[in-house]
Amino acid sequence: MAITDARILRSVKITEAKGEKGSIQYSATEDYLVICDAKNPNFSQIMQDRTTWPNLGNARLPQIDDQITISGKTLYVTSRDLSHYQDNERAVVMSVRYDAKDDQAGSEGDPSSGDQDAWQRIQVQSVDVTKPARGWRSLGGSRDAAAASAKPAINSAGDPVDGLEEEASMLRFTYTNTIAANPNFEALALYCNKCNFSGMTILGVPCSFYTLRCTGFNAQYDQKNNTWSVTVEILYNPDGWEIRFYDAGFNEIINDERQAILDKRGNPISSPCPLDGNGRAADAEVITDSETGGPAMRVLYPYVSTDLQNLFQQARI
Repeated sequence: MAITDARILRSVKITEAKGEKGSIQYSATEDYLVICDAKNPNFSQIMQDRTTWPNLGNARLPQIDDQITISGKTLYVTSRDLSHYQDNERAVVMSVRYDAKDDQAGSEGDPSSGDQDAWQRIQVQSVDVTKPARGWRSLGGSRDAAAASAKPAINSAGDPVDGLEEEASMLRFTYTNTIAANPNFEALALYCNKCNFSGMTILGVPCSFYTLRCTGFNAQYDQKNNTWSVTVEILYNPDGWEIRFYDAGFNEIINDERQAILDKRGNPISSPCPLDGNGRAADAEVITDSETGGPAMRVLYPYVSTDLQNLFQQARI
């Protein structure tokens, strides 16, 4: 099936009515005639059509949330009904309804009214969260990694390291925009459960790299006002989300083979021995880490990292 033509069947009819608290509400209706090349056309295909039509002034059929301006009033498409045109099995009537916000809506939800709290809110609270002991060995390698590719913690000799799960106190930032006209949920989903890979300022807070994690979002649609209320949650951990642990174990790598570390008597050691970062046993007083000045440290990044700086802009909230 294909659409061969689309044109206006009945021009716009606007209605003015008195709403709650004395406000004035506006609505309008308009009918379009869609002609197809086959009988019993597919309504779903017509609703998804984005073709521009000469008989519509090279415009496309209205889509939900499209807007028009009539007599200085901005109205939005809130519904579309499709039905067969009389007895013609190749023609379909699309009845479109437009609605506008109340004239008084600006007093509560419009940022131009000066009452920012009504349309954007930021909440902060402290929470305790346990960091998982799985992740990636390097920050750069984790930017585009899939969560399933995260690896457990191991020392430089390749042995697993247990007991690294830790509970940390941090701040939860909740950002809410109650009048988002067209949020980009696909972009929002790409930021979920990811950390910042560079230093940045977000919601007025300067943060070091890998200290912020976007934990998720929720959204609700206001059909009356044709807007979304979108809330994004971000956890701020000033100590960073990476997991650091000493490089130590009971085995070492010699000639590409894992061997037990022996004490002076030739017996396997009974307590972990510091490693040199390359899988070899060494004296703890000799091995030092450039950052801590102590025994060699290993780092695990439990979350994929990305650029959170443009989160709100790309999500259109």
